[in-house]
Amino acid sequence: MNAAERPTKPSAKPNALANHLAAAREEERERIARDLHDILGGHLVAIKIEAALLAARLEAEPLRKRARAIQKLLDDALATVGRLTRELRPGILKDFGLGAAIECQAEDFARRTGIACRIVCADHDIQLPQHAAVALFRIFQEALTNVCKHAQASQVAVRLTQEGDEVLLEVSDNGRGLTAADIDKPRAFGLRGMRERLDELGGRLELHPCHPSGTRLRVAIPLAAAEGSGDERCEGAQPQ
Repeated sequence: MNAAERPTKPSAKPNALANHLAAAREEERERIARDLHDILGGHLVAIKIEAALLAARLEAEPLRKRARAIQKLLDDALATVGRLTRELRPGILKDFGLGAAIECQAEDFARRTGIACRIVCADHDIQLPQHAAVALFRIFQEALTNVCKHAQASQVAVRLTQEGDEVLLEVSDNGRGLTAADIDKPRAFGLRGMRERLDELGGRLELHPCHPSGTRLRVAIPLAAAEGSGDERCEGAQPQ
């Protein structure tokens, strides 16, 4: 087995400390998201209102034009705050499930980067405990970040399925591909963080070349390991 296909080593038993640290990370993300939305977002809205009032009172057209430009910058800043808040605290994950969250993140990635992101399959019936769904979603976010930063790709394909007793996530791109040296770097492209998350769930990560170019990241989480903690499930919204 080469480095690109090396799976993570499942933990022999649940790692209570690792689970605690993962929960602490998510709590910190939620706190930062609240502060971004409530404090920074509130200040930006207040400044935008003041800029609008100023533009309405200015008589010189060059100054009014500058005031409108400030309003546009504030609109862009508010949009960025909204995006960061959603990434830090993806409410859609808890409300509508992993499949919907994956689709929403893919659409946002395509809009933001210009890289086409196609959902080949997103199973909305997948039921995972909240901690496992969050871990898989964070891995997906990191995979897209890697594509944007390193792959030089123009297209991404995403597949989320349940096969037998495993949940599978595949992210494929048509970029430059990875070498064995890339994969074996100590903190290569966020792979270490992905593997740490998967170790907590007894999962595995594989990297394969795509033809004619690119990389396919494949993540598998066994349902039995994911359900070990017995916390609340994260699934799609059910019909009323």
